[in-house]
This record gives sequence, structure tokens and C-alpha cells, in this order.
Amino acid sequence: MGERSIAIFDVDGELRAVENQCLHVGNPLDDGNVADGCLTCPWHGWRYDLRTGEHLTIFGRRKGLRTYPVRVDGDTVLIDVDEGRSVSRQPT
Repeated sequence: MGERSIAIFDVDGELRAVENQCLHVGNPLDDGNVADGCLTCPWHGWRYDLRTGEHLTIFGRRKGLRTYPVRVDGDTVLIDVDEGRSVSRQPT
């Protein structure tokens, strides 16, 4: 299946998972600021809607981030990465 880097954010008590690579230059997003359900890239300020992955920066319409369905089963976070296959991660 290959490796993927996925960032998980808590947005008002709901977990959101997106690909962990800004579409501007490709830098990681996991240290970005989250406000009002939007993620801001810590490197160059590109913004994304964490619910839809939509690109919100004013530089014209661009492809958004890939989003992943998330569910919690006890202490395990499950991310549906492709057609019913899930990866799990215990919180650290």
C-alpha cells in the first residue's frame, strides 16, 4: 500500500484527518494552526478547511487536501485510508 503521512486534528471535539503535506511546497502540516475548523500551514500560510480539505487561500482555486474518515474505538483512532482498509493508532 505504501507509506502515507496523515495529520489528525481535534476540531471542536471531532477528529479530522488530512494528508500531511501542504499542496504549496509539500511541507508537513501537522504543526499548523487550527482555528474555526481551518488549518493554516505553518510554513507559508496556505489555509484548508479540515472538514472538506478545500483550499481556502486567495491565490485562485486549487486542488484541496485529501481527507480521511476517522472513528474512535475506545482508545484507538481508526482512519479509513482506502476502500474499507483502516490503520489504527494508539494515542501517545
